[in-house]
Amino acid sequence: MDWYQLARPAIFAIDPETDHKLVGNGLKIFNDHPQILKKLFYTRKRENLQVKIKNLTFDSPIGIAAGFDKKAEFYNSLGGLGAGFVEIGSVTKHPQEGNPKKRVFRLTEDQGIINRMGLNNVGIEETKRRLKNHPAQTKLGISIAPGHGLESDQMIAEMIDDVKEIHEYADYIALNLSCPNQVGVTVLQQLDILKPLLEGIAALEIDEPIFGKFSNDIDTDELIANLHALDGLLDGIILSNCSVKRDNLISNNQVEKGGLSGKPIFAQSMFLTRTLHDEFPDMPIIYSGGVFTPEDAKLALDTGATLVEVYSGFIYNGPELIERINRYLSEQKLLENI
Repeated sequence: MDWYQLARPAIFAIDPETDHKLVGNGLKIFNDHPQILKKLFYTRKRENLQVKIKNLTFDSPIGIAAGFDKKAEFYNSLGGLGAGFVEIGSVTKHPQEGNPKKRVFRLTEDQGIINRMGLNNVGIEETKRRLKNHPAQTKLGISIAPGHGLESDQMIAEMIDDVKEIHEYADYIALNLSCPNQVGVTVLQQLDILKPLLEGIAALEIDEPIFGKFSNDIDTDELIANLHALDGLLDGIILSNCSVKRDNLISNNQVEKGGLSGKPIFAQSMFLTRTLHDEFPDMPIIYSGGVFTPEDAKLALDTGATLVEVYSGFIYNGPELIERINRYLSEQKLLENI
């Protein structure tokens, strides 16, 4: 048992959002000097883990999902822990406080998390300022979401403008089309709304790849049909966002409202990845949902993912998880080449 597993009971005795803030404050210290964390956690680059998507080269296929660094405060520190990329946000045009607290709940028996944060963030302008003052030293995705209380046409216009404003700071743009914790966001997955959104972004003629993040609960046939109809307007997809379903859970916190992440959504995220990869073998897929071990990450990659994001597994298994995954994947590749 490693040190984090020994310390986890004490860590998990703290309110999850308070715990996250404490961790974030610690990581912020190293954001301009991630090499310190690289030395402390013995992380290193491995050439056989490099992944190319469009005009980007990722040093590792393992990254951090949106929601962990919502406010663009410690992305370089996460890179120092071995992440090949970090997805910040989601970011909205104006700052948002999100939903009332308490709004994050651990489901320890299920290795899951329920959150109803409500897209709290510092807004586009402050996010830009932070990225300008603290240049990214790892590949950076910026997740864009619509502001609260907007009609569908307003969401489209606002998100196009947000992409225009911030894309130069990103290596790729992730469109949050499926957040279950703010009313109205999931309609962005509908073809009649998604297509004009993507057409508006395409008209910007930016170089950064555009990924769409879809719900864990989406109808697979509908998603496949919509992607065919979009005809190349997306450079890739992220599978998947949180779930509002509560199947086969045993934790008392299953009664809480919000998006479920972690191990309970692993099987469905894997099914979506396999199905979409079979249908669109050349489309990059960023896998997200319940990766807790190196073997989980390899399974996601073998199933068809190009990149893999961790979040809940990082919380449950600690800051050494990414380097453990990287080392395992590198060793597996070496064995395959013998």
